[in-house]
Amino acid sequence: MIDEMREAPQPSGGPIEEPNATPLEAAPGRRRGLYLTPRQAFTGLAIVLFLALIALLVYLFLLLQPRGLGQHGGSAVEGIQPLFTIEGPGRGAHPTFNRPLGVAYGPDGRIYVADTGNNRVCMFDSHGGFLKEWGGFGVAKPAPGGTYSWKPGRLNFPAAIATDEDGLVYVADFRNDCIEVFDADGKWLRRFPDPTQPVGKGSSGQDGRGIAVTALAVRGGKVYATDTYQVFVFSTDGKLLAQFGKPGRGTGDLDHPNGIAVGADGTVYVSDSNHARVTAFSQDGKPKWNAGRIPSSMNDTSPSAFELPRGMSMMPSGDVIVVDVFAFDLVRLSPEGRVVESYGTRGVAPGEFNFPNSVSVLGSTLAVADKENNRVQALRLVKR
Repeated sequence: MIDEMREAPQPSGGPIEEPNATPLEAAPGRRRGLYLTPRQAFTGLAIVLFLALIALLVYLFLLLQPRGLGQHGGSAVEGIQPLFTIEGPGRGAHPTFNRPLGVAYGPDGRIYVADTGNNRVCMFDSHGGFLKEWGGFGVAKPAPGGTYSWKPGRLNFPAAIATDEDGLVYVADFRNDCIEVFDADGKWLRRFPDPTQPVGKGSSGQDGRGIAVTALAVRGGKVYATDTYQVFVFSTDGKLLAQFGKPGRGTGDLDHPNGIAVGADGTVYVSDSNHARVTAFSQDGKPKWNAGRIPSSMNDTSPSAFELPRGMSMMPSGDVIVVDVFAFDLVRLSPEGRVVESYGTRGVAPGEFNFPNSVSVLGSTLAVADKENNRVQALRLVKR
């Protein structure tokens, strides 16, 4: 009985199959390979369309950002490799520059332009993209019968611009006889000296008050400014610290200087523009050397290092780069006053200049206010 209750042994040779069974892959009407159900296909299409919409919105956002006017690239010419040009913000009441006299790099790579003819400052990113502008016309010292229209931040012929290590922006408000100070985003902070008061031993402002600032440099917590015949040194909050220079034709005399830079050792370099030379001063204002020479007359055509030096800036090597307006080039001086090289030529193409006025250096990149071409150029110096 027990044996009869045991299960019958299974036949060998694999699993038992039902008669006439068809394998799953061979079932009629079923497709081979991967396939999507209608629900899966709809979900996939929705995802693709959503990603495409996001990409389109990002593209439109970038496209609609105000990039400014200008162009990138260009062939190297006379030791100048053009990177890009900026011709203005490209929007608003004044989309282009009007004879810009000043340019300065901020420590973060922003480019600040003193757009002189439009009485404003324009700010761009390190690639030339427009960020914002500020300023507007305002008269702090009207002529007899004129109208006072100055408010904090307004400008009257901004002739130069500089930044400090903290990113503050200093503007030479030439016809308002003062320096105006802004934060890195254009918020007005203060002005100095008081344009209604005499400054130091004497100053060039209207009625002998304030100073008609022609050039600026900021280094080590000090602001260096030139006027008609002298150099003023202020603290960044506007306290007068030193004053040197005077009219004349001597070694340390000045005639309408229009450029200033300060070396790491405190040497003060000044473009003595109407004397066609650059003069170096010690920290206490004593002349060290002259590069170039004073012309003997208006018809003097003898060779000289400079024709009309103006804006200047320090290079990482310790050399000084100087804009020579009438030679339409940049001149590189060693710290001892030796001419190392000159770069550039006259023209309107990228890398060429037409009465340039100012230069600023950040690493290996230079920005030049190319005044009569109504643009700023970013460039590098290369071997010819």
